[in-house]
Amino acid sequence: MGFDMNCFKNISLAIGCGALSTMAFASTVNVDVSEEHQVIRGFGGMVHNQWQNGGGLSDADAKLAFGTGEGTIGLNTLRIPVYASSNDFNKEVAAAKSAKKYAGDDFILYATPWTSPYAGANQHIRSSDYQKYVDHLNNFTAYMKKQGVPLYAISISNEPDYCKEWACWSADEIYNFTKGYADQMRKNGTKVISTESFKYDKNLYNKVLNDANVLKNWDILGAHFYASKASTGDNFFEYKLADQKGVERWMTEHYTESQGSGNYWRKYMKTGDQANTAVYDTVRAMDLAYEIHRGLVIGNFNQYTWWYIRRCYGLIMDRDFGNKLQVPQNEIGKISKRGYVMSQFARFIRPGAIRVGATAKPESNLFASAYKSAGGDSVIVVLVNRDYKKGKTVTVKVQGADVQTFRVYTTSEAKNAKDEGEVEVKNGEVTITMDAGNTSNKDCIVTLVGEGTLADPVPRQPYGGKAVELPGKIEAENFDIPGTGKENKTCNDADSDNHACTDEGKNAECSDYREGTGVDVYKKATGYVVGHNQEGEWLEYTVNVKKAGDYTMVASVATDNSTAGFSLSVDGNAVAEVPVSGTSWDEFKDVKATVPLPAGEHVLRVTVTGSWFDVDYFNFSNGSSAQCAEEPCDPISIGMKFDAGQSPVAYGIYDVTGMFLGRIEAAGIADVKAKTAGLARNGGMFIAKPLRGGKMFRFSVTK
Repeated sequence: MGFDMNCFKNISLAIGCGALSTMAFASTVNVDVSEEHQVIRGFGGMVHNQWQNGGGLSDADAKLAFGTGEGTIGLNTLRIPVYASSNDFNKEVAAAKSAKKYAGDDFILYATPWTSPYAGANQHIRSSDYQKYVDHLNNFTAYMKKQGVPLYAISISNEPDYCKEWACWSADEIYNFTKGYADQMRKNGTKVISTESFKYDKNLYNKVLNDANVLKNWDILGAHFYASKASTGDNFFEYKLADQKGVERWMTEHYTESQGSGNYWRKYMKTGDQANTAVYDTVRAMDLAYEIHRGLVIGNFNQYTWWYIRRCYGLIMDRDFGNKLQVPQNEIGKISKRGYVMSQFARFIRPGAIRVGATAKPESNLFASAYKSAGGDSVIVVLVNRDYKKGKTVTVKVQGADVQTFRVYTTSEAKNAKDEGEVEVKNGEVTITMDAGNTSNKDCIVTLVGEGTLADPVPRQPYGGKAVELPGKIEAENFDIPGTGKENKTCNDADSDNHACTDEGKNAECSDYREGTGVDVYKKATGYVVGHNQEGEWLEYTVNVKKAGDYTMVASVATDNSTAGFSLSVDGNAVAEVPVSGTSWDEFKDVKATVPLPAGEHVLRVTVTGSWFDVDYFNFSNGSSAQCAEEPCDPISIGMKFDAGQSPVAYGIYDVTGMFLGRIEAAGIADVKAKTAGLARNGGMFIAKPLRGGKMFRFSVTK
């Protein structure tokens, strides 16, 4: 995909681990600075002097943790507890002052209550005590303000869903407290953080998010990642409802492993944390980089806070107070491997930066993200290689920028944020081999810093220079030519590889058609087709519809999968769900749907809803492809027969944005509509997806 950079002075790219390469094959990371996502507030850690025996953070520790120069971590955020007794309010004042001294204007201080005078371990605060609880929190924010270290934010509570040792909250209690009392927590100029679920349980947030009048009493959604580990799927980090509501999200606590040393790069041992059963597993410092990447890119989080800054498994080494781990004396008080990994983000992605477009997964075990600074004069791209066996060769393309050199910083098994000097950039590209030197483990993370100039955004264009006329035929491979900026993207692929060329045994089908977009274009007997389609990928086409009305869409597809499928939308509005099934990749068959289209020029998006099929073309002709079984009916319901005496069918119910509303069992469309009305807050269009096979269909509900 061709990207313009909207480039800048001081462009910073965190790439992999090595020097300039001339190897023939390289994965490609395209950076699009005009494609803006969330604002980044920064990176932080925790101090709890009561639990850390008074040794939470010395002034020397604060200099290492909150400095931004060489040999520091670059944190800007400190999390502290709100104690149940006001006699303990002073315990973190010195640590906060030291952190503020070294972080400067970037400093953020926030606090979390575990217990209070009104609820201890495994107890719920009575609603009659809610006002007293708010007064307790406000007394703490007032105290810290008076000490010269005012809080940026304070949360309602720590881990309401893991409360054996602190206070518990149900989803209804969270909702009621937020509705009636949370706004008062802003009394001393402090923002409000939600309760912080230990396992990022969306059920604890949904009720508030779905009530706009209550949601306004939260400034930040706080969550912990204790129900995840490196093998956890990306869906753990996804939260579509929060995305839709535009809610700021902070990851306020996690440690990826607590049984060993923060200096372990890769070690097999028995490990586990609060949510994961202890098993014999691999401990990797790079797991922290992978988690931060997924939190920011998949989860759209604005901030990431590690647990203890100083601990044997933390960012600054300490002895093991449990006496299970022997920590060498010469490691104590120094930045750990985990600390240096975090510094690759924290030193360069400063508060106010904005995440921008980048190829998120250029190839297996390789992950990229990009950011631009608050002032718009620098860009940071973080690229992580998690493949400990294999170095990676990566080409970073920053189009629209006149970048001459990049300065390289490396963290690997052998290096600690090492300044590697400069590499030359030619024609806006640099290719680097990520091999982590001569060490046995190749996994690593690097930062490059360079200079550039601004460029204007590039608009999208229809392929061939004009919109496709409908009725007519759309060749799948002829999606619009991408421009720059989020609104000018025309395709979304899971990685930058063309799998027709990179997968074993596929080279006979390799094509350079639409090269650079990342879309998997294969050469078949029928011509070019788009293949390797994975759920969530999409393509867009500019179309000109001659006359509004129902059209028959016929797509030519091949698959050996029974659960594949795609959806169609026009200018963001869903118009069809099309299931795809078959028994052979070599036999293309027609699938049909009736699609209502408005007249004029529009953008048609094809989104993969069920993975693994090839598609050759989409042909649109006048008229619907079948008669409705029920009048009046939605065109997408065509072909669905609902007999009055039929047996109940299990359906998943979704709104037109794709949000899952719930599961029902219904016999006939009237029953589907009635039971959906019980799930939905408002009327509108909905989609029913049979849970045991069959066609999806769309229908309307009036409330």
